[in-house]
Formats: sequence, structure tokens, C-alpha cells
Amino acid sequence: MQLKNKILLCLCVLWASLGFAQEEEATFYLDEEQLSQIQKSEEALSVWFEELKTPGVRIDEDRMIFSEEAQKLIKDEAYRKSVYKEVFSFSDVQQSLAGFEIQKAFWQMLWLYPEHKEDVVRYIYAYDKVFPTDDVLVASFYTYAFFDPAITHLEQGKPNVHRPDIFEEYLRRTQEIVTYIHYFRNEETKTKS
Repeated sequence: MQLKNKILLCLCVLWASLGFAQEEEATFYLDEEQLSQIQKSEEALSVWFEELKTPGVRIDEDRMIFSEEAQKLIKDEAYRKSVYKEVFSFSDVQQSLAGFEIQKAFWQMLWLYPEHKEDVVRYIYAYDKVFPTDDVLVASFYTYAFFDPAITHLEQGKPNVHRPDIFEEYLRRTQEIVTYIHYFRNEETKTKS
């Protein structure tokens, strides 16, 4: 079973269990096979969450470490062109989300942010109950900003930033959205107390 299918199954089980949790009290018994499948799904979901939070480009002492997605952006020119369009829309975001490409969707929302601030922040924060959106947004920035042709040139498979001003603008947007996420979390905590 593919990772995406396992994750989908796990999310369905989670959704179903939340439904049971909303009732006064319910008991649901699992056989060994169901329990095993849920455990495998939880493991797959845990791996997926870690991948979501992991930046595509990390610097470890004197070397750069590239994720699988970052390597694909470096090596596959056609893929890189499909990722870095001149104009993005919420339809692009929806398509990326439907394909479980969460980091890519968050990158697209960073592009949309200046003209759609409120919508983008709400859209991103809606996922905060499922995974830490601030971590995923930062990871998205560090995955996609380094390979955006408007920001960098690839030289011998390594990004060379030629427009630090654009890079810094995307970083500023990322930090601003993260600030909003933290604010909404704090407000939510206050109302629950």
C-alpha cells in the first residue's frame, strides 16, 4: 500500500475515532488485523509528518543536505518549471493539496500572500489541528525558495542566490504568517481556559 493511501486510511480512522469521541462514551473493539493496520498507518503518518516539517535544504556544518524533493528540483528541469510558474492561483494550491504535496501548496500560498493575506492565513491555520503549520511553512520556504529561478541560479547542482531581496521578501512573508499562527494558537488556548 502506498504511503499516501496509508495516510488517507489513517486520517479516516482518526476522523472516525473523533466521531466516537464526541459521543458520551463509546467502545469500539478492534481485531488484531485492524489494530495492526492502524499501527502501520500511525507509523506512516508519523514519517509523513516528519517529512512535512523537514526543510528541503539543510546546512550541517560545512555541507548542504538536500531532501528528495530538493534533489528533484535540482535534477528535473521540467519539474522545476512546473513548480515555479509565473502566476499561482488557489486552484494550484487545491491541486497540490489533493496530491498530498503540502509543502508545495504552502509555497504557492506564500506566493499568493501579499494579495490574499487573510485568506492565506486562514487557509494555512485551518491545518494547524492536523500538523504544526508553522513548522511546515518554514520547511516549505527552505525547500522551495532556494530553487526558485527568480531567486537563484543552479550552478553545478547547487543554488546560488542572485536575488537576495526576493529571498528576503519570502522569508519576511513566512515569518509574518508564523506570527499569525502563534497568535491564533494563543488566542485559542485562552478561550479554552
